[in-house]
Amino acid sequence: MSDAETADLLRLIREAPQGTFKLYRGTENEPEVEQSMANLAQLSDRIQCARSANCLIEVISLRLQHMDLWLRVFYENIPHDGQRQREFGRLLRQCFDAGLTKTLYDRVHAFNDHRILAIHGFVLGQTTYDELAAIVEESDGLAEVLVEFVLLNCGEIVTAEFENQPHHRGDAVYNVPAMIQQLRSSPSI
Repeated sequence: MSDAETADLLRLIREAPQGTFKLYRGTENEPEVEQSMANLAQLSDRIQCARSANCLIEVISLRLQHMDLWLRVFYENIPHDGQRQREFGRLLRQCFDAGLTKTLYDRVHAFNDHRILAIHGFVLGQTTYDELAAIVEESDGLAEVLVEFVLLNCGEIVTAEFENQPHHRGDAVYNVPAMIQQLRSSPSI
């Protein structure tokens, strides 16, 4: 972030009601911040393109990657014991044990079961593209619900003293109300 961007962020933080901005600790030791941001900026378009081309396994895979990222954010930004699991199902269970709601856990768990079937069972004849279309449709908006839950249920409130608050490469500061509004108004990821 440039000095001008940092100054703008600090000004916005000072002017906003307390609790508007939150800091979310990074999830990796050696983050690829710039490439990750570039890829995330393309995510919605890539999902819409894959969906338009009827590449449903790609849609499912990209959605899972997005949910995996936000589960990592949740886990790293709440009190927890032990190291974060890398396998999606285990990470999801860790997040449930740490406070993810049962309803959301059940929806994401069901999506993951469908994802496993799509990725590992399509060529084997265990599913069809018609069934995958139903999975894609059923999972519309699920990532947004998960992101909103994470934004609201973890992170550290940023104050006007943010400059003195310890933070590291890979950490992120979000305007939570603005992000939630964007999530609710954007096409489904």
